Formats: sequence, structure tokens, C-alpha cells
Amino acid sequence: MSEIVVLRSSQKDVLIEEINEKLDANTKKVHLSIRPTINILASILTAAPNTDVITCPPSLYERTPKKIKSALEKINIRFEPLLLTPGRPRSHPNWKIQKVYELEDQGYSAKEISEKLDIPLTTVYYYLKKDEDSK
Repeated sequence: MSEIVVLRSSQKDVLIEEINEKLDANTKKVHLSIRPTINILASILTAAPNTDVITCPPSLYERTPKKIKSALEKINIRFEPLLLTPGRPRSHPNWKIQKVYELEDQGYSAKEISEKLDIPLTTVYYYLKKDEDSK
């Protein structure tokens, strides 16, 4: 199975440069971090004419026009959603987040929880709201 070439640029001009640097006739799979346009696809297929799969994050895949999807289908290129990185990692360990809920159940205010656990007050509110929404 061939390796996927990941294009990380989110600015069109920089992306075109990255396409020209990273892709060649041996490239079969390409992952975009930007919603594909006709110009971007043309640049990819010019630099890598043997491409058979193009992917992008699911959120961008859903917003890609049907016109683009059907154009790729017509030239036998699979266009698929692919999640490479599942977002920013948590900055607080699970035990600390769990402690936020425990302290709230014990009657502590958000401000007291923030001070006690050394977590920003806005973060405490975020976790408490998240917990409330899941109930």
C-alpha cells in the first residue's frame, strides 16, 4: 500500500508551492488540510498525474461541493474523509477533570474549584457545562 502525502498548508498560495515540492508521478494518495477547489485539484493532478485517492478531514469533506466530488468520480479518483489528527489534546489529566465534578458535587463554587485545582476559572466552567449537557 502506498504512503499518503499530507499537504498541511491552509493558505492556497503556500499549498500550491507545497504541492510542487512534495508530489511527483509516484504519488498515489494525497491528504489535504484545506477544502479542495478546482484549481487545487488541477495543481495536484498536474504534479501527481497517477493520484487515485484524495482525502481531507471529515468536516471539510462534508462542505466540499457535490460538483467537485462528482468531477473526481468521473476521472476515477476516490475522494474520502480521513481524520489524521483528532484535535488538540487535553491540557489537564483525566483525574483532575474528574476532581472538578467531585468538588462541585461537594458544594464547592467554580471559583473555589479553580483555586483548589489550579485550573483557569473558564476551564472549570467549561467542564461543568459539558457535564451538565451530558446529563
